[in-house]
Amino acid sequence: MLYVRGNRRDYDRWEELGNKGWNYDSVLEYFKRSEDNLNPDVANYVEGKYHGKGGYLKVQHFSTKTPWIDTIIRGAEQLGYSHLKDINGEKNIGFGRAQGTIINGTRCSPAKAFLAPVKDRQNLHVIKHARVINAERDTDGKFRWVNFFIDDEHLKAAKAKKEIVISAGAINTPQILMLSGIGPKNILESIGLDVVVDLPVGENLQDHPIVPVLIKLNKSTAKPYNLQQELVKNLNEYLLHRTGPLAAHGVTSLTAFINTVNETDLYPDVQFHFFEFPKESKRSDLFTSKVGYDEEVSKSFLDASEEADVLMILITLLNPKSKGSITINSQDIDPYKPPVINAAFLDDDEDVNTVVRAVRVLQKLISTKELKDNEAELHQMSITGCAELQYDSVEYWECYARHLTLTLYHPVGTAKMGPKEDPSAVVDSRLKVHKVSGLRVADGSIMPNIVSGNTNAPIIMIGEKISDMIKQDWKQKSVHSEL
Repeated sequence: MLYVRGNRRDYDRWEELGNKGWNYDSVLEYFKRSEDNLNPDVANYVEGKYHGKGGYLKVQHFSTKTPWIDTIIRGAEQLGYSHLKDINGEKNIGFGRAQGTIINGTRCSPAKAFLAPVKDRQNLHVIKHARVINAERDTDGKFRWVNFFIDDEHLKAAKAKKEIVISAGAINTPQILMLSGIGPKNILESIGLDVVVDLPVGENLQDHPIVPVLIKLNKSTAKPYNLQQELVKNLNEYLLHRTGPLAAHGVTSLTAFINTVNETDLYPDVQFHFFEFPKESKRSDLFTSKVGYDEEVSKSFLDASEEADVLMILITLLNPKSKGSITINSQDIDPYKPPVINAAFLDDDEDVNTVVRAVRVLQKLISTKELKDNEAELHQMSITGCAELQYDSVEYWECYARHLTLTLYHPVGTAKMGPKEDPSAVVDSRLKVHKVSGLRVADGSIMPNIVSGNTNAPIIMIGEKISDMIKQDWKQKSVHSEL
């Protein structure tokens, strides 16, 4: 839901890898085309250079802002960081409010933004409750067929007159490709699948690992959160006005981009996300139960919010060195079984070093006058596996990271875009699968390298860009056929 694009360096590097037309200036056009930015101070920033108006995708600030946002921004300014008025603008280092893809207090999903307005078009057919199994070639060798189940029991096949575009995401796109015979030869042969083409499908898995750090605030003055009272009040405000906490992300709409190696660098290596656990609200229970922490860690989270208001800051590695993979189950090629995910978080020690450096930045932040005035202090987590290590040592934080690292659910890269000379590439710069005909991929799996920010907006941009490329390619074919 957060609308974060990444930065110029991300996309310029894509083009440097041999992907013509994917530099920052080229993709900016497609970000702007989708966008209907509803905040004039952002939309008109630098004379509208970075934002669009009138697109299908509604983008704006969340309607409610918690006091903690201003507190953190003031503390960051005392530390020397800029207050970013537009986190998708010229500057890439600092603290600022993120916009979201929202309208009238509700999520403006890609389906709501792009499908709903054109749902009655004669050339659009959406099949619900369908699960794609694989794609198949016709007798001419071109991929023309898509096999799928409806309601998990009726096997159907659809024939493409022109092309098939797979947009199943960085987890399921590799599974579909491999079940179609496109993937690493050794894996396909080992489970008895016919090999159509040997490509590194499923490799190059990248994500944004996150490490939560808890900061306790106002220990002496924080008031217990009255869940029933707040729920009634917030629900009433939302139903009547579409505003209030239920229409917002709270402190989560604040984000920060920092460079932990060089404070003066133009580009970040870490992003901070912020969550709020008011005193005695039990919100930490919701978080720990969803992410699967053990009883000891979950209790430590709860203990913090029983003592004070708590800010949970997610240290987010923007450009992790570690890369994982997606494969299909070697014991059973049932398409209904999920693929095997090897996230490989923190496999590269440099990623752990980045976490430690980010912790040091947070310690500087809570030592500012603004945060000290709010009695800010780090919560010492109870982790048996790290108990023998000296608290706050490098070794302690390394251990901490390895015990608490989670995913931010930003998987990308498993059908990497690159030229045919690149042995790690699966699709070309037109997003056509190498060495086959009639098949493209359009989702986060095509990213050669993960962007330095949330992946929602970049993946929407990819959809905008491929729509142009498909029209261009088929228009040229039509002209050639007439000649």
